[in-house]
Amino acid sequence: MAPSFSLSLLLSFMLTILLICPTHAHKNVQVSEKVLYDICHNHADSSFCLKALKSDPSASLPDLVGLTNISINLADVAANKTLELIASLKSKTMDTVLASQYESCRVFYGNIVDIIEDAKNAWKAGDYETVFVKAGGILTYNVDCSDALTFAEASSLQEANKEVYNCFTTLLRVSKRLTKDS
Repeated sequence: MAPSFSLSLLLSFMLTILLICPTHAHKNVQVSEKVLYDICHNHADSSFCLKALKSDPSASLPDLVGLTNISINLADVAANKTLELIASLKSKTMDTVLASQYESCRVFYGNIVDIIEDAKNAWKAGDYETVFVKAGGILTYNVDCSDALTFAEASSLQEANKEVYNCFTTLLRVSKRLTKDS
């Protein structure tokens, strides 16, 4: 009787693990093309989204956690490049109104860069809900910068701002999928 009890206990333990673990295991399963399509199909620029998510040469299709990291890194690079562009454009303009608009965007992008760091830390801690919330907050600052620009001379910044918007929309969509699947 003892061996069957031990076997029964072992099977119960294994069943318990199988019931608990699948709720977290799917985050670490390689995503399919269908999942990528689901993430990107309603994106404002779905081809940008797909290209961004496939941009890491070290993994053809990583898991959702990996896609979130790729998205954070792409958004981080784009935001920092835009911050550098703002500084350059501001230093070259003599128009005080345009310089003021650049300064507004510099402040917004300073906030964006700070929030990206928060998102990175949340990702490292496995707090994917916070990553999602931070991505949404970043989009607010991005739109604020876009709204502040009224001069045609700011077109290069408007283009960079649009790229950052696409990066953070991608991050928002991936992190939403990650939290939805959690």
